[in-house]
Amino acid sequence: MSSDSELANSAETPVTQRELHKRLQVQCRKSQVSCERLPDNLENWRHFLHIVNRTYESNTEAQSLLERSLEISSREMNEVHENLRRESEQRIEALHQTEQKTRFMTNMSHELRTPIHGILGSLEVLRETSLTEHQRLFVDTAYSSCEAMLDLVKNILDFTRIRSGSLVLENSEFSPREMLENISQLMTTLARDKAIEVLCFIPEDIPEKVSGDPARIRQILLNLCSNAVQFTQKGEVFVGLEILDIIDHQVTLRFEVRDSGCGIPVQQHDKIFEFFMHTDDAIGRKNGGAGLGLAIAKELTEMMHSTIKFESTPNVGSHFWFDLKLNTIEHYTEPNEDLQAIKGRYILVVDDNKTHQFILRNYLKSWKANPIIAGSGLEALQMMRNSITLNEPFYAILLDWSMPDMDGLTWARSVRSDHHYDHMPIILMAPPTYQHSDSTGVQATISKPVRTSALKKLLLQNLGKQSDLPEFELITKPIIPTHEPAILLAEDNPVNALIATTMLEGLKYRIDHVVNGKQAFDAMTQYPYHLILMDINMPEMNGYMATEAIREWEKGNGLSQVPILALTANALQGDFEKCIKLGMNDYLPKPVKKEELLHLVKHWLEKSPYNRAVNPAPSQAPTKERDALSFVQFA
Repeated sequence: MSSDSELANSAETPVTQRELHKRLQVQCRKSQVSCERLPDNLENWRHFLHIVNRTYESNTEAQSLLERSLEISSREMNEVHENLRRESEQRIEALHQTEQKTRFMTNMSHELRTPIHGILGSLEVLRETSLTEHQRLFVDTAYSSCEAMLDLVKNILDFTRIRSGSLVLENSEFSPREMLENISQLMTTLARDKAIEVLCFIPEDIPEKVSGDPARIRQILLNLCSNAVQFTQKGEVFVGLEILDIIDHQVTLRFEVRDSGCGIPVQQHDKIFEFFMHTDDAIGRKNGGAGLGLAIAKELTEMMHSTIKFESTPNVGSHFWFDLKLNTIEHYTEPNEDLQAIKGRYILVVDDNKTHQFILRNYLKSWKANPIIAGSGLEALQMMRNSITLNEPFYAILLDWSMPDMDGLTWARSVRSDHHYDHMPIILMAPPTYQHSDSTGVQATISKPVRTSALKKLLLQNLGKQSDLPEFELITKPIIPTHEPAILLAEDNPVNALIATTMLEGLKYRIDHVVNGKQAFDAMTQYPYHLILMDINMPEMNGYMATEAIREWEKGNGLSQVPILALTANALQGDFEKCIKLGMNDYLPKPVKKEELLHLVKHWLEKSPYNRAVNPAPSQAPTKERDALSFVQFA
């Protein structure tokens, strides 16, 4: 037994030692300890075990740090994942809301455009009926107002479509000449109460028909023109067209809009095409607008592979233009009319506006006439005398209605006093609201901005060539006598003013129109008006301030109070009481109905202290000195 036990022990001992030795060597390598052999005494064993323990503790700390790092990283990854999930959901929701907004705006556009188109269609039918010039002006104004409303709806819808990327251009044929002339006519209506002229020039060789997206091009031009009119207080707004290049069936046209307005500060040049951007908040509030026009115009021109460019100088004006390549459908052709009545004839143009001189000179030259330009009435009279001396008479005169030294009507009466000019055709170029009278010595009147076809027909007719002339080119309604008793209308909105004056035109009163409270006060202190219709929200001096000023003036001069009626869009509680408290006699909220307006006006006319002047007896003396003052036009 003892021998077997010893053998067993002798067999196990070498294996155990080898394993132990390997393990120790592994620990040594992990501990970065060089150990060729096992410690041979107690002290060395202690040192070796200390190194092993320290290495183990370091590894344990490293492992714990790694575990904590992994835990933190895992938590951060979970947070990132959750954030990405929420952001994706928000983006999906935002996209869904955008689609809903687009559908909503599309539906709203349809709902709004349906009644607007109904009105436009009715007005189109009405245009084809027999109308007087005054009725036609009112119908055209209503039509233009509906078109402006339709354009605003389109702007809002297009903003939504552009943002969503769903706007698509169309392609159809249209007349660029007709488009620009119609836009210019609309701008003239909007600028009626401003001291500015709207001028339009389209060269004769412009193609008759081109293809493109007429609705979008018109929208761009309307936005540019509307801005020009809004930000111009005096001077002119010019709308022009020019051929840059024409190759086979493709023409490059430059559309431009130039004004003499307030201009754009240099520091705002890089911002004016941003959505909802006004160059100046105060100016933006004064002139209106949603800040969408230029931004949408820029987006639309870029969709047509073009760019809007501009130059602008503060207090001088702005010039915007863009070039479009369009396919030509119908090229320019020589006119079919027999122009012999015009060809070679000397035609005198009397106009102080340099731009309009340029326009008329180009039109007349294209018809082979010989235009002679006079920049004033006095200069024109001298040219008339010279023509007699040289035996080279003028065959017709294009006469501007408004000139600084001598207005057109005064000039025409002066010319008619000389028998040499008894039969010379004088064509007066006047605003659409001008009412022609045979007593002025003027054969015909043409509205500004001048349409080329209308001017050509008018010249042919007056130079001996028979031609059918549209009724609206000749205005035959006599001027209303200025000695009639009058009502003063203070209203800054031209459309509202036209509506009010038309509603009141059946009364035996002249309607004088002013556009702000200051003009209303000045007019009232110079003429005995029987009644004042006062808008509340007007520039320079509002209706409240004007009423207070008038009442103080009447009190200081010992005069009876003239009835003042408030016409205002303010219909909140307390507005009526405020009007009465400040000295007004009555109140009528907008929109005004004709029956209500006439009832209120007739009621207060009966109470007016000057009502006896409607048909005064010869023995009646004037009330105060101002009753004897002659009429002064303030509009």
